[in-house]
Amino acid sequence: MPRSTIFNYPHPSKEPRQRSIDLEDLYLTRFTPPWSRPSTLSGNVWRAWVLQQPVAMVCRETLIATLLSLDWKITPRNSKYQEELEPTIRHYTRLFTNGGDYGGLGLDYSGLIEWIAGDLLDTPFGGVAELGRRGNTENGRVMWVRPLDSATMYPTLNADFPAVQMYLQYDAVAFPWWSISRSYISPHSFILKEGWGMAPPEKIYFALELLNRGDKYYANLLLDVPTAGILDLGDMEQSAAEEWINSFKSFVNNEANAFKIPVLYEHNNKIEFIPFGKVPNDIMFNQITLKYAALVAAAYGMSLSDIGLQTTSASGETLAGSIRQERRTKKTGFARMKSKVKSFFDRILPDTLEFNFIDYDDELNVALGRARLADAQAFAAWRQIGLFSPQELRSQAIQDGLVSISLPDELPPDAKPDPIVSPNGEPELMGNPTPPSSGGEGEVKSLDSVSFIPKKSLNKVIEQIVNQVTPKLVEITQSTTDDDLEVVRSIVSESFFSEEDAYEVNSIVANIIKNKSLGSIDLNLVQHLHEEDIIASDVIISDFEETIKLGLSDYIGKTILFTLNDLVFTQSVIGDDGEVQYNNIVQQVQDKMKILLPEYVKSYVGLEFEKLIERIKQEN
Repeated sequence: MPRSTIFNYPHPSKEPRQRSIDLEDLYLTRFTPPWSRPSTLSGNVWRAWVLQQPVAMVCRETLIATLLSLDWKITPRNSKYQEELEPTIRHYTRLFTNGGDYGGLGLDYSGLIEWIAGDLLDTPFGGVAELGRRGNTENGRVMWVRPLDSATMYPTLNADFPAVQMYLQYDAVAFPWWSISRSYISPHSFILKEGWGMAPPEKIYFALELLNRGDKYYANLLLDVPTAGILDLGDMEQSAAEEWINSFKSFVNNEANAFKIPVLYEHNNKIEFIPFGKVPNDIMFNQITLKYAALVAAAYGMSLSDIGLQTTSASGETLAGSIRQERRTKKTGFARMKSKVKSFFDRILPDTLEFNFIDYDDELNVALGRARLADAQAFAAWRQIGLFSPQELRSQAIQDGLVSISLPDELPPDAKPDPIVSPNGEPELMGNPTPPSSGGEGEVKSLDSVSFIPKKSLNKVIEQIVNQVTPKLVEITQSTTDDDLEVVRSIVSESFFSEEDAYEVNSIVANIIKNKSLGSIDLNLVQHLHEEDIIASDVIISDFEETIKLGLSDYIGKTILFTLNDLVFTQSVIGDDGEVQYNNIVQQVQDKMKILLPEYVKSYVGLEFEKLIERIKQEN
């Protein structure tokens, strides 16, 4: 196998029908305009620039420290699947808390943030980390995160292998797209710089340089003895002047003769020292230095007051001014850092989850609370005059951004008014509890006993459903990532009870149970209606019993699907030989249905019974 070099690694890929140009080489070199910056500077050089400039370093550390002061959490993008995603959330919360759980580095969350955010603020490549996935596959769960030295990373513009790592004599390493997470600031649009970013030090290169030169100038004023200039010795003879110079050199440089003091004598004209430079006050050194320091801080989206520097020479800043500067920083530099770090973590998480910082804004919360209260009062008035429906008001509230969690647009079944609370603290009954026979609404009670008798054909139907549906469910599980397994299981289960046959499974079951009776129900409906103090005609009772009889087989078929789905998604149904163990699955489903089916049928009949009570109420 030939030694790997940059020339036999992936070239930039082209999407179908792409018209724009893709350069096929030279992506190891960063081109910068020679009139503004050095032609090429590596990530380590930019790091050194920041390290030697205290203002830039303090800005960098302040942003990172502020980021670390925030709590964080991992939440589902769709709150509907909170329960299904809870194990996955716990795994990634532990992973991030342990700093990527890469034992060799021994990082915690703060160390991981300091590494990634530091490279994000220093280097053109940005912050990057390698992801260790289970099984080293695209769909495997992320088991560890190892931050990388961004100064050794280079973008390739290849969709499959977007980055390579090269360092000294070592072989180049190409990373698949699913094995890295990267975030960088200000991506370049210039074609020779595509894939690179521009960190704050590069943006204010000249301000850093001028501030650095100013610091050196002032330090030299303090350290130089004497300062650079010309000493006019007046009418002193050459030999005497040279003797004086030698004496002064000994005074300055030779510790052994440090107590020798040069003396000037026998001269008529005034001796004068002519300095080359000027004292700091004459050149307004403080104001100029403050100007460049402010430019450096502004590049990080901050003000000098954010890093503890006084920006005025008089009485300092006012409280209102400080608060205004703090708000501006939260919307500029700090907001950008939050967004970039969130993006970095979101690339590690599955698509069903997202990383969020817990950053409460007191003013925003107060304003949002007032807006919610005002809208709630307006909505209540609109409902009283019948101008809008609850569904329309809910949609408007979501559109206005009054809620911060993910909500479906449709009203959920449990969206009902709370019961009115009496003065003694107990909830009052909604509606009229008087029995329907006396003109009231009554109270629906659940059925306490339903006897279900399965037919012998039930086990045969279970076997047919397992044999025909299991391959489809296994195919779904194999194409699903570990992190999304519980969510997909829930979605598949919901599809069994919906009209849309999304996975083409309901039609299979419908053909199997067609015209088949899988069991019977022993239900004394008249007795239950009397218990509810409801009188129903024989036609209503006959219709109800016929409805139960017709829908029972279909309901049993769906419960078999539901049980089979849980079994396939939660257990390994493939044997050591790589084949699906159908006999074992059939036996497990039959055993579970023997135990669970009576309760399932009782729930089914109970729901239909409640519908019957509502129907009788409406007819009366």
